[in-house]
Amino acid sequence: MRESFDPHLHRDIEYPISNVDAFISIMKCSIGTGCLEMPRAFCNAGWLNGLVGTFVIGFIMVYSINILIIAMYEICKVRGVPLLSYPECMRIALEEGPLCLLNFFMSLYHFGVCCVYILFIADNLKQLGDAFYRQWSYDLYVISLTGPLVSIFMMRSLKSLVPFSMLANVMVITDLPPLSDRKMFNTIRKYPLFFGTVLFSMESVGVIIAIENEMTNPKDFLGPTGILSLASLFTLMLYAGFGFVGYWRFGCQAYGSITLNMPSDMLISQMAKLLLASAIFLTYALQGYVIVNVLWHYYLEDMFDEKYRTILEYNTRCAIVLSTVGSWQRVAVWSICLEVNAPATEDDDEDEDEFGRLIMVKILVAVFSPDISIFLPLVGAFCLSILSFVFPGLMDLCVSCAKGHRLTSRKLLRDIFLIIVGITGCIAGTWEATLSIKRDYGYVNEGNQRIRKQQQQQQQQQRQQSTIISTPTLVALL
Repeated sequence: MRESFDPHLHRDIEYPISNVDAFISIMKCSIGTGCLEMPRAFCNAGWLNGLVGTFVIGFIMVYSINILIIAMYEICKVRGVPLLSYPECMRIALEEGPLCLLNFFMSLYHFGVCCVYILFIADNLKQLGDAFYRQWSYDLYVISLTGPLVSIFMMRSLKSLVPFSMLANVMVITDLPPLSDRKMFNTIRKYPLFFGTVLFSMESVGVIIAIENEMTNPKDFLGPTGILSLASLFTLMLYAGFGFVGYWRFGCQAYGSITLNMPSDMLISQMAKLLLASAIFLTYALQGYVIVNVLWHYYLEDMFDEKYRTILEYNTRCAIVLSTVGSWQRVAVWSICLEVNAPATEDDDEDEDEFGRLIMVKILVAVFSPDISIFLPLVGAFCLSILSFVFPGLMDLCVSCAKGHRLTSRKLLRDIFLIIVGITGCIAGTWEATLSIKRDYGYVNEGNQRIRKQQQQQQQQQRQQSTIISTPTLVALL
């Protein structure tokens, strides 16, 4: 009887989304801050290696997600249930499998995405603010995001997030330098950073699975002409083209977000930065959706009476936002006080200190490593290599053996290949990103910060002196 059971026909979805909504949501979760980091990624790989590598990595990622969703469907079919989450399917595939481990990587990845979004928004707002007002502290811009992010994070349904989806990305660049001035290939040592950046930029496995779970017609999601393949193809073309032209234009002088290369005194640049900061702000809730789904539904919901669950879920969402922008009892307030030469307060009680330790993990990373070009590949390599390659290959291998079918050599080699790629990418990418952080942020003191600021000012002057002017960069987001 289980063989004839179709999980897709038995799903009870409160707010189903259409194929168009699914396509837009995939585009929205895929095209974000990572797209603006691609020119920097091409600097690590070289323009030819970057073009080829982007499509190769993208193809493997889409193929792996297809394998993952098919394996999850088979598990639901065997169990006779309409829907199971990624962690539940992984646990069933391995019987007593790594439920907590998978939840950890899922939450950590989307946790990191939210961190990068905060960095991106704060960087662009600071450039705009410095052009019109006095130079405020970077920390103040981060703190000011708390209220707006809490308000948008109160949306509990994926359907409610669709209207904020991305409609278009346009890039017009003129007066490009000779392509011979750019490297076709870079050293192999830098390639793990490229790998981690591409993974972070284009893959959002938790959101993709959530979208498929809430579709009205989930059968249209997979396949060569499925929603996932079409959206991923468009994303790949955009990312490869954006990275190539951005690297061609700016070379290795590209910032972690290419919008920071645009002159701050031009109206069109200011509009582009404001629109993009607004775009990433609206995308924040979509990435945080996965964190809430894991923390609340797996660990917190059953701890409380049903009549209190709604308000407590909202409190959980507020806590997640606070963990992104920080409580700042020990970090931001302290750093701001130093900047104005005022003594930091030390009268926090023990409860406040403990609360600060729990919810400031993300913001500590953002404060002490406020460089998207380093933080972004670290998150991508460490988390997504496992989520997008290792676990799908392992799940498919377990499902194939459990079904009692003969495991073909082709499927065995395919799954082993995915596992090896994931483990290698995780180790190499994390190692190189960690070394980069150590080189740039190995010690933090006034002298180091002054030298770093002088280097950034020199690079900015070189860009402004260039006769090559880039006009409207990325526009249009609702």
